[in-house]
Amino acid sequence: MMKKLVVVLAVLSLFACSRGSDVELEKKTMFTLPYGVLDDELTPLADAKVAMNDGFFYIIDSSLAKMMKFNSYGDLLLLQYNQEKNPTQILVHKNSGNAPSNKAAIPFPYIEPSQIAVADDQAFFVADTLPDEETLWSDDYSCMLTSTVHCFDPQGKLICDLGQEGRAGATPFSRITHLEATDNRHLVVHTQTPKGQVIYWFDDSFRLLYSLLADNSILPQEETADYIVDLDSISASRTDSLLFIKADYYKENGDDIDFYKSSICCYDLTLGKCIWSMDIPVAETLYQLLGVYKKDQIYLVSPDDDDTYNLLVLDGQKNIAVNTPLAFGHKDIQLLELSLGSHGIITALISYEDEVSAVWWRSDKLLKEE
Repeated sequence: MMKKLVVVLAVLSLFACSRGSDVELEKKTMFTLPYGVLDDELTPLADAKVAMNDGFFYIIDSSLAKMMKFNSYGDLLLLQYNQEKNPTQILVHKNSGNAPSNKAAIPFPYIEPSQIAVADDQAFFVADTLPDEETLWSDDYSCMLTSTVHCFDPQGKLICDLGQEGRAGATPFSRITHLEATDNRHLVVHTQTPKGQVIYWFDDSFRLLYSLLADNSILPQEETADYIVDLDSISASRTDSLLFIKADYYKENGDDIDFYKSSICCYDLTLGKCIWSMDIPVAETLYQLLGVYKKDQIYLVSPDDDDTYNLLVLDGQKNIAVNTPLAFGHKDIQLLELSLGSHGIITALISYEDEVSAVWWRSDKLLKEE
């Protein structure tokens, strides 16, 4: 999951304005899910994804091709499921007499749902694999285009499917690695190709605003000269047309390749260039870019030991806003998914021996959000 540091050649100074360093965030278990194939269960070791917005958790089980929406108490509110891969649904349909129910089960022909994002109005977006007959070869990117994005209203009704051109786009995406919904309900689709990551930014009407091949050429060239650069990950601002690009720099040292530094570049899509960059403090393992809250609160995490991560939040003034342990509280776990939810709350799916827990850490309290 994380790259190990080989040799640290540069000692990076810490940034000013650090706070919260002596406060350990408390993990809160919101609810648990048993293993199984019923409505509100997860298959063991499922390829699962979670997105949280305003206390509602959206969980994908790729193995069973279903999407489940829960409230913060673990009540199943919405189920979308592939009828061919799931048994007869019993929990959602089980109702006493004609009593009204706030649960809904909707058959939907998911093939292999892989990513999910949720807007503030609870509209949601799911990346999925296309049937073989609908895939295309791309000469531009030298890969197969195999993916689409299903766009749903808050009740789970399909609005449209997206292609590269937007609503009813005829060209599929390459493999989708991440989805993000911004505060103004824009959708950012991250894809991977042999030539680099390609980012598509759509407005709230699913009109394509920006597309960007994110390779090393978009980074500040004075920083990339003489280094081997791994463009690791990208996250979007929730309020502005900005991308935050994490890159890891290495330098040849004889027959070895040594780690030099990691940095964040802020790329302005309207200007088409990087407008500032900052180095990331060195840790025993490289920091992972978790996401961006508001305009420029950059969340990074790094494993510290078997049951603790370190959370680092950098701001647009190149300060450390938060530097604190993120405790899981148990060593015998498997982390299925870690994500940044609404209001700067970190959420996760954690797999135990006989169940999966949906948990969160209120990191927003360290930022003193009003």
